[in-house]
Amino acid sequence: MEHYEALLLFLQYFNKLHTTCLIRSSAQDDLIRDFTGPYPSIWLAYEQANDSIFMKSIEAGCQSYVLTDAVVLDFLETFYSLHDRAVCRFPNKYIVVLVDPMSDPSVMNRIVQHETLRDVPRFLILFPKDTDRIDLITNKFSSRENYRDLIVLDSYIPSRSSFLHSRNLFHDKLKDLEGHLLRVATFNYLPYTVWRPESRVPNAYFNGTLGLHFDGTESYILREFCTIFNCTLEMILDEEGEWGGILDNRTGNGILGAVVERRADIGIGALYSWYHESLYLTLSKPISRTGVTCITPKPRTLSGWMTPILPFKLNLWIAVLITFATMSIVLLLMDYLIQNKILGYNRPLDISASFMTIGCIFILQTVLLRISQNKFASQMVMIGSLLIVGLMIGNAYSGGLSSVMTIPRYEPPINTVQDLADSNIHWATTHDAWIFSILMATQPMIVKILHKFETHPKEILHRRALDQELAYGIERLPYGHFAIGNYIDGEAAHIYQLMIEDIYWENCVAMSTKTWPMMEHLDQLILVILQSGIQRYWEQRVVSMYDDEKVQLAISTSRHRDSAGPITLQPYHLLGAFLQLAFGLVGSVVIFLVEVFYAKLRNRRQHF
Repeated sequence: MEHYEALLLFLQYFNKLHTTCLIRSSAQDDLIRDFTGPYPSIWLAYEQANDSIFMKSIEAGCQSYVLTDAVVLDFLETFYSLHDRAVCRFPNKYIVVLVDPMSDPSVMNRIVQHETLRDVPRFLILFPKDTDRIDLITNKFSSRENYRDLIVLDSYIPSRSSFLHSRNLFHDKLKDLEGHLLRVATFNYLPYTVWRPESRVPNAYFNGTLGLHFDGTESYILREFCTIFNCTLEMILDEEGEWGGILDNRTGNGILGAVVERRADIGIGALYSWYHESLYLTLSKPISRTGVTCITPKPRTLSGWMTPILPFKLNLWIAVLITFATMSIVLLLMDYLIQNKILGYNRPLDISASFMTIGCIFILQTVLLRISQNKFASQMVMIGSLLIVGLMIGNAYSGGLSSVMTIPRYEPPINTVQDLADSNIHWATTHDAWIFSILMATQPMIVKILHKFETHPKEILHRRALDQELAYGIERLPYGHFAIGNYIDGEAAHIYQLMIEDIYWENCVAMSTKTWPMMEHLDQLILVILQSGIQRYWEQRVVSMYDDEKVQLAISTSRHRDSAGPITLQPYHLLGAFLQLAFGLVGSVVIFLVEVFYAKLRNRRQHF
């Protein structure tokens, strides 16, 4: 009966909640049997329930649990696993435990020592001190070492229906964490997160020792968080795993693995709002926007053998060749008809003469036109049009050739996502996390980009960067800088250029376990920081302190190429002409030998 009256005290706290779950050991449990409150509630008998039923209660929106001491330890054992699989998320939940007067007095110590209470600041035990007094006890939660200690908040006197001290039973324990450890999973990734072994000004713990200096644009948020709420940072580092990944059995490595395995409370370091990871973890409000793009090898100068074909584009070459063939055929047919049908001569088709005549006109060479003494208007019109077209094409080619031989020509640059997809070059980074955001894309261009993605260790990426074998993924930061892997040094940066387009853009977030109780406070801080604009200063400061500014400058100005102007002619400019000469000589010799062989064969047949 005393517990029934005590339950009425919590109406003022539970009225604003979505749903309250009341869990008893059996349907005959006298502690909370037949209790009804004026708020939505779900009744569960623990001995008749299973994981599926408890999961449904979580998905129904249970924000508070009222249960008896007979079932609380079993409930806490399944608390993490059930909430980790749930879709509905209310991280900062209420747990109220009703202790039977006949229970072992040590039950409270066993309850408060449970690891689950690390994520439950809103915890209360109703312990009947005597027949007319119920102590309201909670866990300290705050502090680094004594967070498991019990604190008597108040006492309820049933006979007077009043509290002894009238205190807030669910005060905000997060306002002052008294040095409570905040375990952060991260790795070195400029400019988001930077850690350095530091003995002079350490600000974070690692392996139980205050010996790291934690810096970076995202680390500033957690540092501000701990300044406001008086907590202490403890680093969980995995440089090899980097962002890591999450397996179906809820294990993993890197940042994501440390958080999903609850070795860390929160992870930061350019984590995007990935769909797969959102099924296992809770995502914070967006911290910043980032664009994923590539730096690609700068276009090389075209080889000298291409000099003769560079003055015209492919479509213009096709038009010239079609015009050449058409004019040659028309000239051939007109000469044949005039000579044989009109003038009555019996002359064969002279194919080589017609093609050579048109070729000479095209390259502005003199040509002997075989025009009959009886001038035909058709011949005059045709020859006039041939000369005009030849003059235009020849001069256009000569001008283009002069330009090609004095101003360097380069390979087509990779400026857009479509250019990258159509090129033969692959792009690479150190981790698959760069493509997590586009794994489910169905656009053909993005699918093609995915097939071109590779991952390699940093040493291989650096070596191949100097050979210009790959494009490299980088991040375009919101205030003009870039997140570039340290495998791109000053030497490599000068032989790469930045793409104009982003492959995709994303929101950077922090990720925590689904039951981490401080996410609401962190979200509020993130929004305040976003609207303040201070992140511009943070980005500039971290880049100037830790990053290679020469690399940043080289990438940001990579598309501004100084014009070399006219250059002196070099032997390679004539390489194409010499190759044509070589092909012509070889071809003529081969054809000559074929002709000699054919002539001998024909003479031999005539003798027989």
